[in-house]
Amino acid sequence: MTTKQFEADYNLVFGSAISLLQSEGFLINSTDKESGLITASKQIDNKNADWQMALLGSATEASTSQASFFIQPLNDNLTEVKFTLYEGSVTSTLNQFSKSTRNKNSMVEDPTIYANWFNNLRSEIERRKALM
Repeated sequence: MTTKQFEADYNLVFGSAISLLQSEGFLINSTDKESGLITASKQIDNKNADWQMALLGSATEASTSQASFFIQPLNDNLTEVKFTLYEGSVTSTLNQFSKSTRNKNSMVEDPTIYANWFNNLRSEIERRKALM
């Protein structure tokens, strides 16, 4: 499930989503508070890619993640959140004359991963409520 509702106002949920992404190591690519869209990405480089490339002729150079939140107020104290997560990799291959690089991404479909993200968002909303 990629949609949940939270008993909190829109501004609190929007800020909590940004805070959660940052705490998970994502780089915020764009935010649009008017439309409710937040996009973010993360790349973890493979420190052994050069060795793998030299020995095997190919290597996964990095693992990647892209996340997006679509947040909409339903009323003053109820906000709907849609979350989508993509994971992928950057793979390179050497041949005699050149290096080719391929990006591969696919949508995460595991409901447990989405449940964890929503639970973490709920915790961040509650943490921020307590600070008010």
